[in-house]
Amino acid sequence: MDYSIINNLIFLFIGCLVGTFTGLLPGIHPNTIIPLTVLLYEYISPQNYLYFLLGLVITHYFVSYIPSAFIGVPEDETAVSVLPLHNLTKMGRGYEGIMLCAFGGFIGIIMALIATFLIFNIGLDLNNTYEHFKPFIPYVLILLLTISLLFSGNIFWSTLITILSGLFGIVVLYNPPEINNILTAIFTGMFGMPLLLENLKMDRIRHQIITFPELDISLFKSAFAGTIGGLFRIFLPAIGGAQINFFLSKIIKENNLKSFLVSQGAITLSNEVFSILSLLLIGYGRSGTAMAIKDLSINLDKSIIFSLLIASGSAFGILFIISKCFLDYLPYLDYRKITYYIISFCILVVLFLGYFSGYLLFYIVVFVVSSFIGILCLKSKVNLSYMMSVLVFPTILYYLHY
Repeated sequence: MDYSIINNLIFLFIGCLVGTFTGLLPGIHPNTIIPLTVLLYEYISPQNYLYFLLGLVITHYFVSYIPSAFIGVPEDETAVSVLPLHNLTKMGRGYEGIMLCAFGGFIGIIMALIATFLIFNIGLDLNNTYEHFKPFIPYVLILLLTISLLFSGNIFWSTLITILSGLFGIVVLYNPPEINNILTAIFTGMFGMPLLLENLKMDRIRHQIITFPELDISLFKSAFAGTIGGLFRIFLPAIGGAQINFFLSKIIKENNLKSFLVSQGAITLSNEVFSILSLLLIGYGRSGTAMAIKDLSINLDKSIIFSLLIASGSAFGILFIISKCFLDYLPYLDYRKITYYIISFCILVVLFLGYFSGYLLFYIVVFVVSSFIGILCLKSKVNLSYMMSVLVFPTILYYLHY
């Protein structure tokens, strides 16, 4: 019996447990936790730590749909889907929304792993493909952004929110020095605080119906589209799943809610998988987790694909169980009081990160301005996804000056 395999799996499941905890806490991102877990590296082998990271990050993204649905606080990767999820919860269909995202995420991971296996066997030169595509990136982004505005339901307010968010993103993100975890302040302010303030109007949330959504072939098509979106992450180093989510949300309309949530789940999880597997495909990582894995200086092989599959199945099961527990107790809790606690927690997270980054005042200003932009967006009835320009504008500038 190979005890090293058993040992690795134990650390994989420990990572899943830690990812469950971080996924349930609003405002906590794997990139925030990973620097703390480096302390474990002195006591365990690099291989054990690799499996721990895989379990942590995959489970985190699955479980993070719970606070997005029931509380309304997203992180950068789930920001686009937070309002549809939260609205379904208000209608008593929060469980259905979470399962749609989870289904999309799980199928997206399987498709991402299959795509990686095929790329290995075909011998496709992704580096060369990227080098040819790179000069066109800013113009493609400008075109997509323009089209999304022209087809918006409210061009004036959508354009205004896009410009405000974009200029704010340039000021904050396209201005050295680079400040760690500043996206937490931005996304908690823009996408979290407006919905939390709206939650204060409710004493109780309505009874939630535990109904697993009916699955059809169109949902698999949406998952496939989301996986293709996640694949683009390999070619776009300055673009994350959040920006890809934004543009794909304009293609798969939110009025087709089931397809939209499935596609967003597929993008988020396949994006993270591709970000990690890019270490194998092109030699360097596309996420904080991938960079932490690269720093381990160990030889990666195709066995990582099976590890990701095990982590995904475990994470799906954890989400399935925990979301039901939330449903059992949520209607009986004082929702307004919970909202006050969550608002306080989010503010404390921002202050904590700002203090330890050495830029506390900057964090506070960014958080306050982000919150005002988010409130304006919500009150003007503009789709919250247009605030993703906070990342798109700096990305366009980055490539124009590349």
